[in-house]
Amino acid sequence: MTQAQDELRKAFIYLRVSSDKQVKKDYDPEGLSLPAQREACTAKAASLGAKVVQEYVEPGVSGGSLRKRKSFLAMLEAIREQGDVDFVIVWSVSRWARDQEDHWTSRGLIRRHGARLISVKEQIGGESSSEIMVEGVLAAVAAGRRIEIAEDVKRGMLRKAQVGGTPYRAPLGYVNTSQIIDGHEVRDIALDPDRAELIRDCFRLYATGEYSLTELAALMEARGLRTRATKSAPAKPLPPNRFSAILRNDYYLGLVTVEGKTYPGRHEPLIDEETFQIVQQLLASRRQNGARAWKHHHYLAGSLFCGECGGRLLYSRNRSGNGAVHEYFVCINKQWGECRQPYHRLDHLEAKIDRHYATIQLAAADRDMIRRTVTSKLEEISGANSDEVTSAEQTLRGLKQQEAKLFDAFLNDSISSDLHDEHQQRIRRERVAAETITKRLSADFDTARSNLELALTLTGNVQHAYRQAGETLRSLLNRSIFIAIYVDQEPEVVDRELREPFDELIALAEDEQSRKAASADLAAVLDPDGTAWKPASSRFSPCAGRQRRGLTGAKTQKNPRQLSADGGSKVEVMVPPGRIELPLPA
Repeated sequence: MTQAQDELRKAFIYLRVSSDKQVKKDYDPEGLSLPAQREACTAKAASLGAKVVQEYVEPGVSGGSLRKRKSFLAMLEAIREQGDVDFVIVWSVSRWARDQEDHWTSRGLIRRHGARLISVKEQIGGESSSEIMVEGVLAAVAAGRRIEIAEDVKRGMLRKAQVGGTPYRAPLGYVNTSQIIDGHEVRDIALDPDRAELIRDCFRLYATGEYSLTELAALMEARGLRTRATKSAPAKPLPPNRFSAILRNDYYLGLVTVEGKTYPGRHEPLIDEETFQIVQQLLASRRQNGARAWKHHHYLAGSLFCGECGGRLLYSRNRSGNGAVHEYFVCINKQWGECRQPYHRLDHLEAKIDRHYATIQLAAADRDMIRRTVTSKLEEISGANSDEVTSAEQTLRGLKQQEAKLFDAFLNDSISSDLHDEHQQRIRRERVAAETITKRLSADFDTARSNLELALTLTGNVQHAYRQAGETLRSLLNRSIFIAIYVDQEPEVVDRELREPFDELIALAEDEQSRKAASADLAAVLDPDGTAWKPASSRFSPCAGRQRRGLTGAKTQKNPRQLSADGGSKVEVMVPPGRIELPLPA
């Protein structure tokens, strides 16, 4: 190294851009701004007779706070340790600090260790009164500009939220999208195909009351739920506290919150209001009772509700002073004084639910009747749907041809842009309608029949299956068959809500039983002693029923009006097949 090179002074340069957008431009990984800053700072160092010995780069970091700027802090530490740096060169005061206090504090640190702050664009770094005042004005302008930008951003975020947009990064389960409409970029929110359904499952599972946040995190990790990968961090499982934030976020209801105010959003909700409120109640009650009380679960949890107020019954397990463990269910509204229903001992409720399972068992005749009825209806629907689906598919093919012709006409300047857009919108509306019909009517009837047979088999002896099952299977049975089981103060089961298809199956069976009961009531009125409709005992034979339906070759009596001693006819077959029975005398 020559003597002239030894005499060159040392310079650090500091390069910063405020956002990732400024970094992700052009083919250069650093974008356009950072290389331009580097070139200008290097030239400035040369003009000062200094050599750039180190550069510190802060890509996509806001200048609002020094605490977030790792490279900046590392540079200050290096200046303090080395003690022989002559200049710190920046592009402008705004690249150095956007807060007046930070500006003067950091400037004082480098000045204390013998270095001088230099800006390419402004005349700063001097120590005279006029130079200090000018630098102070520049620092104030930079700080004011930062505040102005922040205010503009807030106004923009508020306005976007007011019209239903999302002015921030979409939460997990959604993705930010953009498209060019009429020459300008429109940013929107869409469902994340990899995570949306998993987030929806988080709410549904937690609403059952059977999972703690730790258990939910483990379950969703096993199902593959991960964070979105970034340039600095790969996708990874979510910790339990992250699920707490997700379950409290009303964005999943279709709402957007900005500056403490909530607005209806344009994005598609992932969860309904009822489920969201159930989740909020569970989160509030568990926070009040403490996390340890919710490490224990029971197979009835999530299925039991209060018959008085409709609130969910929560499972609790407590240890008394003598070490005994007491288990019971309590209404969620009792802790706020909104329900008078008492605590229910666990063994009492278990016995009641076990007995209630007998009410959803179906006799073989009922199952056969349901099987015939539903199968016949499925075949009827399948035939009708097939015609409509075929028609909708023909419509879609026709629309595709229309769209191709419209596009050719537009390219050949045969139609105007306005007319093209009008027909394009009409085709789009008709396509959506036809696709909706196809999706709604293209049902998998083989799966429906299979599910029907499975449900009918289960209702054959479901109480026995429930008694033989372990806790996990009992929990699955409860959640598969019941939406809710309502119990009163006794406790007794006073009502229930069945899931599909059990609600329809039981309703069909109950309708058939009601019809039979009505027939029996009518017969009791017309025939109180039960004899008017019976054949004479001396004439009873195993084939009598078949003879009455005309299914045998039995001969009729010569006198069809011959009566038995008790007033009934002694003739088993009153009229041959195809004939009309004559009226009896009064």
